Amino acid sequence: MGPHSASLFFFSLLFLLLLPRPLLFYSLKYCSINELSEFVCTDQKLTNIPTEIPKSATDVSVDNNHIKTIRQTDLSGFYKLQKLSLTRNNISRIEDEAFLDLPALTELKLGENQLSMLTDNMFNGLSNLSSLSLNKNQIQSISKLAFESLNKLNTLDLSRNNLTVFEPEKMPFNFSNLTNLDLSSTPLKRFSVHSDVFPHLKSLRLTSVSGSVVEWDISDKMFFKSLTDLDLFYTNFTIETYQMLFQKVDSVHSLDLREFNHLFDKGLLGFACRIPALYMLKLRYNHISVLNDMLLKPCANLKYLDLGENSMTDLTEASLQMLTQLITLNLESNKLSRVPVAVRNLTTLKYLWLDYNNIKELQCLDFANLSSLTELTVHDNAIAKLNSCVFKTLRNLRILDIGKNRLLQLDDSFDGTLHKLEGLDASRNKIGWIHKDIFRNMTSLTFLNLESVGATSIEGGAFEELSNLKVFYLSSNFIQGDTFAGLPHLRELTLTIHCPTMLQHSISESWFRLPSLQFLQVNVVGEVCFGVAEDVFKGLDSLRTLKLKNFMISTPHQNTFLYTPHLELLQIEKSLMFDPTPELFHPLQKLKTLRLLQMEIKSLNFLSKSNLTKLEKLFILYNDLKIINETDFAPLLSLKYIALTGNPFMCECSNAGFIEWATRNRQTLVDAAFEYTCASPASEEGHLLMDFNVQSCWEFTGFLCFISSSALVLLTLLSSFIFHFLRWQLVYGFYLLQAFLYDTKKRRQGCPHIYDAFVSYNVHDEEWVYGELLPELEEVQGWRLCLHHRDFQPGKPIIENITDAIYGSRKTLCVISRRYLQSEWCSQEIQMASFRLFDEKKDVLILLFLEEISSNHLSPFYRMRKLVKSRTYLSWTQARSHKGLFWEKVRRAVECGNEPGDHHNPLTANT
Repeated sequence: MGPHSASLFFFSLLFLLLLPRPLLFYSLKYCSINELSEFVCTDQKLTNIPTEIPKSATDVSVDNNHIKTIRQTDLSGFYKLQKLSLTRNNISRIEDEAFLDLPALTELKLGENQLSMLTDNMFNGLSNLSSLSLNKNQIQSISKLAFESLNKLNTLDLSRNNLTVFEPEKMPFNFSNLTNLDLSSTPLKRFSVHSDVFPHLKSLRLTSVSGSVVEWDISDKMFFKSLTDLDLFYTNFTIETYQMLFQKVDSVHSLDLREFNHLFDKGLLGFACRIPALYMLKLRYNHISVLNDMLLKPCANLKYLDLGENSMTDLTEASLQMLTQLITLNLESNKLSRVPVAVRNLTTLKYLWLDYNNIKELQCLDFANLSSLTELTVHDNAIAKLNSCVFKTLRNLRILDIGKNRLLQLDDSFDGTLHKLEGLDASRNKIGWIHKDIFRNMTSLTFLNLESVGATSIEGGAFEELSNLKVFYLSSNFIQGDTFAGLPHLRELTLTIHCPTMLQHSISESWFRLPSLQFLQVNVVGEVCFGVAEDVFKGLDSLRTLKLKNFMISTPHQNTFLYTPHLELLQIEKSLMFDPTPELFHPLQKLKTLRLLQMEIKSLNFLSKSNLTKLEKLFILYNDLKIINETDFAPLLSLKYIALTGNPFMCECSNAGFIEWATRNRQTLVDAAFEYTCASPASEEGHLLMDFNVQSCWEFTGFLCFISSSALVLLTLLSSFIFHFLRWQLVYGFYLLQAFLYDTKKRRQGCPHIYDAFVSYNVHDEEWVYGELLPELEEVQGWRLCLHHRDFQPGKPIIENITDAIYGSRKTLCVISRRYLQSEWCSQEIQMASFRLFDEKKDVLILLFLEEISSNHLSPFYRMRKLVKSRTYLSWTQARSHKGLFWEKVRRAVECGNEPGDHHNPLTANT
């Protein structure tokens, strides 16, 4: 690449880096996506439906915003959308055919807006809509063709609007598929039906209809032949209106008469219970303090009776005697201090709910003759003890809920009588001890909840008879090796360990021998007081979900998950000393969801080598992530969703790559990315991470690239110029520097003169030196010369030999030729001699030219050129015809030397 091409490349790169950021591809600024793949865009102060929602979305919620109008273009292209919620906005206008591109939509919620009228073409395109909610608007009228395209609508909610008249005949709309209609909280004055427009209507809600006088213009009761559920909660009609209405609804099974106590003395229940098909009656919130013998006398056919939330303190003994077909009785949320005697002898009763009362004790006869009872709940009472006689007659009981009472023990509570029991909830008590015989003969139990308020001690083998148990909730302070023995079919286990600091034991492989277990959740209350062996999960070959909270005090062994190869969801929470390593996750080849919560994790670099190729969802919530390297996610080939809420991000260029990746990548959604805030530096604290100006990072980097590339180009050009034109000057300068350094060293040492002259020559001129120079100067004239081939000390560095020779001789005789000037060591010698010449102010340098050399060839040797120009020198080519005179001048040059200015100096004489 030439200098021009390099500059062009780097300028292009800089231009690309400074381009504006493209539109968001996948990460959402105003929306998030939950685990059900629903796009949630609530509470964002939006004035329009956000354009960032993918067209492939199937479930979208844009609730509680400031949208006023739904335009035709807002929902175009959402062909796969099935559920759309736009509640709690300010929508007052929907353009015609705004929903035209929603053929797959089945549920539309437009409640709590400002719609006043439903127009003809408002719902065009919703051919598959089955549920439409328009509650709490200001709708006063509905145009004739408003519902024309809604051929599959079965649920319509028009509650809390301003409708005073409902006349379906005036709307040419096929209501034949409608099964649920809600007109609650409307000022309804007239309800008119004169044709079979509701052939399949099953549920009609008229809760809190405010009009006291409503005209029910129903010409034939067969028009409601399918109606089974009628809700009249908190209506205020006249007794005559109710009487007339009840005569039109022969097929109603369930009737809601909550808040009707003011009409009971006017015979309301007598009219209601004359409905031929009625068997379910809801009488909540009727302020009944004591249920008397007469109130339910007309309702002998009831099978379901709800008397909850009436503040009842008792029921008279004969108050339920007439209900000979009763199957379900709900007495929850009253003020009962005991089980009412009235429930005894209800031989048909299957479900009895006594939750949220003040019952302190269960007596042996409380459930006498309830031989058909299959479900009994006394949740949240004040029961402190259970006598074994209580359940002796309940031999068909399947479900028993005694949770949230004051039980301290379960000893002999069941006495082997509940052999058909399938579900037992004894949670939120203070049971301190579970012994081995409590659950004997309860082989049908599939659900057991023993999550106690405090710590529970468990005798070994206490659950070994529960061979069919599938779901188990347990809290304890000590787990033995055989605690879970005898549970071959257990599929779900939630274990809470109360860990006092004085207790120390180890969790090892002996804990879990549960081959069918698919779900395991372990929560540790208090500080962890045990060690975790590497084979703690050995035996859990079928495990799919594992949730651990405060379970580990350090990073587990890398083989910990070796025994759970089918794990699909792993959640680890509040293990503060836990430092994830890649090897820990290697066995989890099928893992799809990983949640690491409140772990003080500082880096995600373990992900890059974790080999989690099937991972789809990653939650790293409320940790200590400040800087995220987006390359850590690259090996996670299946990753679709990341949640990083609650981390103290740094708003600096170190996070620029992650910010760009989060907004540009098409595969992985970074949930709530535009809500992440900065914790540092102080100047950015509280600001949004995605608002950080990453372009400033790219601009600075681009500027550096530009400067670096420009400098590189200039350096390349300068180097080429210097190499071509100034190569020898640089070589000369290098030798000059070395000569200066050695000259300084030798001057400090003060070396004595051993030789008369050091002869500096090139090896190629050696024949002339030994054939001409040496015989004349040593043999004829008697000088002692130093020659490097003869007199240099073997093994000594050559540069030191040169220096010693120059400073150990009175003179330096340089035999100069073209080859001499090209020699590295000859150049070194002449530079050293020239430094000595100028330093000592004595004529110590003799220049003898064997051949004619132009001044251009001497230009790299600045000092030599200066000497040649300022003084005469000895030339062998000019002296060949006068050799005697030549050698005489050489003798004078070697002999003299007191002062450089001596007129007898051969350098100052003409050759």
